Amino acid sequence: NCSQTRCCNCRQTFAAFYSCCCFQTCLYFLRLLQFSVAVCFCPSASVALTHFPPCRSLQCQKLGDAVCPLLVFVNPKSGGLKGRELLHSFRKLLNPHQVFDITNGGPLAGLHAFREVPRFRVLVCGGDGTVGWVLGVLETVRHKLVCREPPIGIVPLGTGNDLARILRWGPGYGGDDPHHILASVDEADEVQMDRWTILMTAIIKNVRHPELQMNNYFGLGIDAELSLDFHLAREGEPDKFTSRFHNKGVYVKVGLQKISRSRSLHKELQLQVDKQPVPLPNIEGLIFINIPSWGSGADLWGSEADGRFSRPRIDDGLLEVVGVTGVVHMGQVQSGLRCGIRIAQGSYIRLIVSKELPVQVDGEPWLQAPGHIIISALCSHRPTGRQTQDEGSTSC
Repeated sequence: NCSQTRCCNCRQTFAAFYSCCCFQTCLYFLRLLQFSVAVCFCPSASVALTHFPPCRSLQCQKLGDAVCPLLVFVNPKSGGLKGRELLHSFRKLLNPHQVFDITNGGPLAGLHAFREVPRFRVLVCGGDGTVGWVLGVLETVRHKLVCREPPIGIVPLGTGNDLARILRWGPGYGGDDPHHILASVDEADEVQMDRWTILMTAIIKNVRHPELQMNNYFGLGIDAELSLDFHLAREGEPDKFTSRFHNKGVYVKVGLQKISRSRSLHKELQLQVDKQPVPLPNIEGLIFINIPSWGSGADLWGSEADGRFSRPRIDDGLLEVVGVTGVVHMGQVQSGLRCGIRIAQGSYIRLIVSKELPVQVDGEPWLQAPGHIIISALCSHRPTGRQTQDEGSTSC
């Protein structure tokens, strides 16, 4: 009897219910930790739930003010088998229709299902690229959601996990109990983070790259070249790239192969920051950073005070422009022995590229044709920072 406040199957009480617009059946959900919902099937609805098409939506009919459901995206290809294990674990703990395999149709299906929910949170289980994917789709469909800025938490399953590091979700997933992950999401603080849009225009006709969004950093030159070589190696033999340790080993191997090479990047680029020309030193890599973590946790900008620049923050509306002289310099930065060459800070970047060169956005590399590149502010978003036992606040 769907009008009862207790499930006719397990006799549990419920704080909310959804209506299935496909099967016209009431589906009751048991509240868990005040923000997520666990499965509780009425006998008449179990078949409908099992075969519920992912393209359909759950229409929210009644939610208490304190209820904030959790929408979970999992990349099962990240973190070796850990991504797949998390997908199965969360589908057991929560309603399976609020846990989405992001490799099966992307984030759109989950956001569509939650479009009428007045308050919800998002948990992304994957690397920085997966987080950026979700944020990008969210930006595209934001105007269609009742909750336009859901806070986003992270379970870091990638290789670098730089965004997860600065938000204190950790350098990588260590096999935490999924119950503990849900409790951490419930206790996390919200912080504002700048996001950026990158517009690329190629000089060669019929060569275009779509407008991109950046959360972490944008690199040109040697760091992007290493990322591109790693990406091609992983595409060639994906079964070998199942652990962060192996992935970092491949990065080291690729870097050693580039030590003897040199590239005068300052001769191939013209840089403007806030409409002012900025001369470039003799460098092999140019990196624009939005967060104080690069290359698996390295502080590329450095912590020393400098009267020329303000102290970087993830919500200051500024990008830091940094140069590296080569692979050895990058290794020293990642070892904490040096920092990058500070070049500028600004909110509007314009680059003129005279030759084809490798570029990368948040770890996603490609070869960019000569042309113009413009980086400007997109918006601020509210990711969640994880609390620690030593600190009650996680604002950066």
